[in-house]
Amino acid sequence: MEKEIIIENDSSEIIRITRFIESLGVSLFLPSATTRRICLAIEEAVSCTIHHAYPNGAKGKIKLKVSQVNGDINCMIINDGMTFDPTLPQNKSEKSSLEDMLTGGLGFFLIFRTMDEIAFHTDGSQNFLMLTKGLGAIEEPESSLNTNICKVAGGVIITVEGRLDTLNARKFESVIRPVLDNGTPEIVINCENLTYISSSGLRCFILMQKKVDSSHGLLVLKGVLPEIRNIFDMTGCSSLFTIH
Repeated sequence: MEKEIIIENDSSEIIRITRFIESLGVSLFLPSATTRRICLAIEEAVSCTIHHAYPNGAKGKIKLKVSQVNGDINCMIINDGMTFDPTLPQNKSEKSSLEDMLTGGLGFFLIFRTMDEIAFHTDGSQNFLMLTKGLGAIEEPESSLNTNICKVAGGVIITVEGRLDTLNARKFESVIRPVLDNGTPEIVINCENLTYISSSGLRCFILMQKKVDSSHGLLVLKGVLPEIRNIFDMTGCSSLFTIH
């Protein structure tokens, strides 16, 4: 089995990639948790490619080729932009801070933690990033994000349902901005129905925490599903939040 999709190097196109992977997961009868991990890694890899291979708004196309070989799912991401090898060590400061978490790093870390093998090569005109997931290692994400804000005595409850991914993160930021600008002392985020989060979504939460800290308020995450909590744990973000 081998299928492919080609997108423009625009973040709004990433949803086409994730839907493509989800469709393949159904046709291949993959466990939903495995499909979700592959979607997460591909989303992060394509986002990194758009950012690093096409700086200053350069235009280009990105191809994703997916094949199943000997029980593995191989995902080849091909681009014609600048050469950038995500498998090389990235410069990191010794001290972890909110700024460090916001400047990249999250995406790369999620790729390495969700896939089993990663390889990169270039022929000078095209760059090839291969991500492999073994099927022996290891549920269906919502396609959209719904956010409800409820004001209560002394604070606000924000209920987040569905996918907090690259496409929806900007919308989420615009919805919660008025709450943050009002300096609400206590914010509770109900995550019971948050089924998917990418590095873009994590950055939204980190920005919220930073804003709340600056106004000496309190931010609490409640009802975080195990799969979502695992992503917080993998990236080291759990220590930044109060999670109940």
